[in-house]
Amino acid sequence: MCFLLICGLAWQACIDAHADNVRYKPVSQEIIEERLEKYAGNNPQREATLKQMFAEAGSDEPHLSEQALKGSKLPNVICVLPGSSDRVIIAGAYFDRVADGDGVVDNWSGASLLPSLYEAVKLEPRRHTYIFVGFTDEEKGEVGSHFYVRRMTTEQVAATDAMVNMDTLGLAPTEIWATHSDKHLVAALASLGRQMNLPVTGVNVEQVGSTDSEQFAARKFRASRSIL
Repeated sequence: MCFLLICGLAWQACIDAHADNVRYKPVSQEIIEERLEKYAGNNPQREATLKQMFAEAGSDEPHLSEQALKGSKLPNVICVLPGSSDRVIIAGAYFDRVADGDGVVDNWSGASLLPSLYEAVKLEPRRHTYIFVGFTDEEKGEVGSHFYVRRMTTEQVAATDAMVNMDTLGLAPTEIWATHSDKHLVAALASLGRQMNLPVTGVNVEQVGSTDSEQFAARKFRASRSIL
């Protein structure tokens, strides 16, 4: 529960520069664990499960949709939570897995948190529009995030104040890929960690691989990458 909130609330604290203005509705540990346990099935089943979890969390048409990708069998799952302005914050995590293993930590742990993050902020007044994206085909070369970013117009890029990527969660106290993250988002996350008495440390994984936020950073987004 605390990890979920510290990840999400860091966005608004960074954008507004006043953490006291951040409001949320707690999501129980039981609900978060229940969503994590729905990892079973192949990738098409996981895509359907993620979309269903967003619906159960309160999202409906036309705010819940699929983004079809050319050359891919599975779409990105997109849930939009409108705000009072045209400013945008994006949260992303990929839902697909490789054939060997269940892919629970990598990365159903991140994807299954997206509906809970939606649920935590949906009832509170907000200035920003939140866009939650379940990326497809990360294991095939971050295909879903590449496609999503390429389809964004110049105006959409300009309207986006931050992108937070959640990848491989729950293995240790909160960590962030510091050398590949925006310093303002890192500072906001650290500040909230101190307020909530939760440790936040940096970890650099350049030698391990990449992550879906890299595409956003390439287009000059303010990105926070691989929160662990």
